[in-house]
Amino acid sequence: MVDKCANPSCSERFRKLCDGRVFVIEADYQRSASGSAHPRQHFWLCNSCCHTMTVTLDKAKRVQVVPLDASGTAVAL
Repeated sequence: MVDKCANPSCSERFRKLCDGRVFVIEADYQRSASGSAHPRQHFWLCNSCCHTMTVTLDKAKRVQVVPLDASGTAVAL
């Protein structure tokens, strides 16, 4: 469950869907500690962060929050 902004340096709490942007990341069936599969992970960026950042997968398929450039494209880190 999403409870705060995915930006690690932001402490904004999730309250309503209209206050930011939700990202759904399709994972490779990562197993949780209980053994259940989680094919989708949900991340939320608050209204402030979603205008300057996005949520992506890196080459190792780890979720990361990256800045957007002026055209709205994710900046490669």
